[in-house]
Amino acid sequence: EIAKYDGVWKFESPERIVWKNDLGLVLKSKAKHAAISSKLSKKFTFTDKPLVVQYEVLMQNVQDCGGSYIKLLSDSPSLDLRQFNDKTPYTIMFGPDKCGNDIKLHFIFRHINPINGSISEKHSRKPKERLEEPFKDKLPHLYQLVINPDNTFQVSFDHKIVNEGSLLNDFQPPVNPPKEV
Repeated sequence: EIAKYDGVWKFESPERIVWKNDLGLVLKSKAKHAAISSKLSKKFTFTDKPLVVQYEVLMQNVQDCGGSYIKLLSDSPSLDLRQFNDKTPYTIMFGPDKCGNDIKLHFIFRHINPINGSISEKHSRKPKERLEEPFKDKLPHLYQLVINPDNTFQVSFDHKIVNEGSLLNDFQPPVNPPKEV
């Protein structure tokens, strides 16, 4: 069953003031899926410069189960953002997620097999460090993903690199499978 995205958002100051006059989007409903979407004004291609995805999240309440990730949606003539749901095709998914003791910093991309056209999700390996602070310290944290034209990537948390590698080899399943199985 497709999850309903019926969470309520408000534009307001955080409960714990970090910077004077700071405003942000605040999720007001508990135990609800919520999404904000917007089409880009133009199509972007990254052939000679890196793609940088960066945003800041402040979790006002201790988070037990939920995520704050960004999905860069796949370009499609049938894309209708009013119908956005968990099955809407994306190209990249990036950001923090937690449920119980399972804490992740997702970097997932959907890969189209050039031979048969099948689509599969490629998940980056987990960062070496467990990133619990953003789910309990009630402070803002900066997340950054950089994808370089040479197929390397870096994931940073508060300006500290926590994961890096190759898009071709450092994902499960790998884009380039082993020569021998």
